[in-house]
Amino acid sequence: MVPSLMAQATDVDTSTANAEQLASIREVIAGGVSSSMRAQAIPVPLVVQRAEGDRIWDVAGRELIDLNMGYGPHLFGYAEPELCAALARQLTEGAMTGLPHRIDQVAGELIARLVPSIEQVRFANSGTEAITSVLRLARAATGRMKVLTFEGHYHGWSETILRAGKATFGEPGPHSTEPQHGALGMIPEALDHTLQISWNDLPALRAVFEAQGDQLAAVICEPVMANACVVPPAPGQLEEMRALCDRWGVWLIFDEVITGFRLGSGGAQERYGIMPDLTVISKVMGGGVPVAAFGGSRDKMAMLADHRAMHLGVYAGNHLSVRAAATNLAKIERSPEVYERLEQHADYLEQQLLAMFAEVNRLALVCRVGSLMSVSLLSRPADLSHGPRAAAQAMDFAAHRAWQIAAQERGVYFHPSPIETWFLSTEHSVEDLDHVVAVLRDALVSVPESR
Repeated sequence: MVPSLMAQATDVDTSTANAEQLASIREVIAGGVSSSMRAQAIPVPLVVQRAEGDRIWDVAGRELIDLNMGYGPHLFGYAEPELCAALARQLTEGAMTGLPHRIDQVAGELIARLVPSIEQVRFANSGTEAITSVLRLARAATGRMKVLTFEGHYHGWSETILRAGKATFGEPGPHSTEPQHGALGMIPEALDHTLQISWNDLPALRAVFEAQGDQLAAVICEPVMANACVVPPAPGQLEEMRALCDRWGVWLIFDEVITGFRLGSGGAQERYGIMPDLTVISKVMGGGVPVAAFGGSRDKMAMLADHRAMHLGVYAGNHLSVRAAATNLAKIERSPEVYERLEQHADYLEQQLLAMFAEVNRLALVCRVGSLMSVSLLSRPADLSHGPRAAAQAMDFAAHRAWQIAAQERGVYFHPSPIETWFLSTEHSVEDLDHVVAVLRDALVSVPESR
């Protein structure tokens, strides 16, 4: 099956079919997409017909190996048979009643067994919804209003947390860490209670607590930055965060929408041994079905348990989504060895990519934690030690996009932005990865460096 991918790259009808289909979609779907970020993902039109394993097929029948995997939820690949069967069965038993269901307990117990910091949970429909709820809960419980965030960490698009970030990293010139509104139409005062500092900047972290620790309700972070390049925490970063929160009575919130159940069955908190007060999980938990959850100890969830705090949503905890979570998490619990295999395959891909970049004499930045990886073409050397801001000034955005287009034409898809994450699944075999690297090499040598 793999060799056929190269043969399809010369089919001129594929681009026409995808462009015509996307134009038709735009007649009824504003901008052709239902999430603004997706518009950036298709500089050359690509409309999916179906997906299975680690592959997608476009409307022209072209087969591509996918390194984006729906932005990360498909740990076990697309159309995973066990999940498909469970969802089909649940549809015949009712997808949503608005009442408690036995599957709620099953999924909740699985989460509590797998995630070290969680004893109780609430389900939501998306990471944005769940994060909105944990921030409100932290403010309600502490009686404080301010929240500390980190530059480049994305926590959804709700009003008090959406900050300009990765969309502007490619722009030249100095940037403050003062949070800026992330979208037109936001209330002018929306970010008045939101603070922001650079990632992995321990002096800045300590300074904020010394100055405003008694006003902070929460610190929220991606324990491994994964929405704008993959940037692990520096040694001591999470430990210091935990200690400062304890000292000042501040709630530590881990946004594990991406890292949860991907960096291990217990997520980043298990990998690094740090217990947050509240955790948000989504993506891998649902395997592509829209579901999220947030939770913590019984003490931290008490205001929700006795209904003093508010968390709403007609479709929150619908039976179909919770069935998806229960099915995926049960598979994870009984198959812990998948993470070792993912680690091995991701390390193999990383080493093959580094060798390929050296062979063709192109500067690139590759950073990986587990099966999360960011790959960026550069115009000059750079590192990600403090996040993507400085590194972005060295990224060759134009060449990277041209590389992505050339790879897509040859049967491999990855996101065209050099700050977006690549995701591996258990369906990416070594044979697939060898083919990916060969395609990426062939595509790269066709792309000149930007000047």
